[in-house]
Amino acid sequence: MSSLTSTRVRHTDYNDAQEYYMDEGMGDGLPVVPPTEAKVHAMLDYVGMQPSEVIAEEGVRGVNFTAEKVAINAVMAGCKPEYMPVVVAAVQAVSEEPFNFHANSTSTNGVGVLVIVSGDIAKRIGINSGTVAMGHGFRANATIGRAMGLIKINAYGSVPHGMDKSTFGHPGKYSFCFAENDGVIPWEPLRVEKGYADSDSTVTVFAANSPVQVNTQNESAPEDFLSIVADASIVLGERHSEFVLALSPELMNYVRSAGWSKQRIKDFVLERGTRTGRELNEKHRRITLYKGDDLDRRMPVVSSTDEITVVGVGGDAGPFAMLIGAWGDVISITKKIQT
Repeated sequence: MSSLTSTRVRHTDYNDAQEYYMDEGMGDGLPVVPPTEAKVHAMLDYVGMQPSEVIAEEGVRGVNFTAEKVAINAVMAGCKPEYMPVVVAAVQAVSEEPFNFHANSTSTNGVGVLVIVSGDIAKRIGINSGTVAMGHGFRANATIGRAMGLIKINAYGSVPHGMDKSTFGHPGKYSFCFAENDGVIPWEPLRVEKGYADSDSTVTVFAANSPVQVNTQNESAPEDFLSIVADASIVLGERHSEFVLALSPELMNYVRSAGWSKQRIKDFVLERGTRTGRELNEKHRRITLYKGDDLDRRMPVVSSTDEITVVGVGGDAGPFAMLIGAWGDVISITKKIQT
């Protein structure tokens, strides 16, 4: 890697290489793919970038994410070259100011970078949107998500017990990536909702807390199963910046049959998933947050429906929803994937 990195390291033994990366704090605890010069060049060639080309700059610390750094970490994560455009777009997204990459890399909240891919590229490179979409078994999901975690560690310096102050963390800090399933949604896909063309492919990144799976108890009327979802959303906590609501294909079929729009779902969940100022005061006990008219006013988890992202994803069987809260004042960002 002499032409790609300032420090040249040679290892002829795979196990020695693993020990070196772990000893130097350059990994996430799992074995990594050694970033050989040939592998890194293959990543760069796929996207037509030079090693020194700046993909994005993070404003708080002034860190430049060069194509070289991103490619090296993508290799270490196990990505194929055809995954590189997704990783590049995700890095550009997390570097935008509203995402507040520095804060969510240092906070005790312990968030991970969730990458939701929308568009044709998901099928072309094998990003799973079906059974076990948020779990194991699919290289594209696992390695694209992992690349974002390694970039946070190696290119930004967010190391556990150092910059990373996560109280708990969660498994999504290893990897958190899935695709929207166009085949189950009865409305415009996420990429169109975010202002892009249907023919485009996009990434949307969230500073994501751990997911909460909700069993809707085999209810088939949207009013009934979304009431369960809305009640569950309260556990995400107060004053969230936004949250993701993932609905399984089974629930999507019920939505389609009932003729509910995406906006109607958002309106219902926002209105139902609330507590009064009085209830919140009782919860906090030692401090009074709400007075006067606010005592009986119902407070939602997020301030508007614009802060609820609804996606269809998952296996065909199962009346399940998934809630994924986003940390603090961080705002999700969507970027077009250049293919």
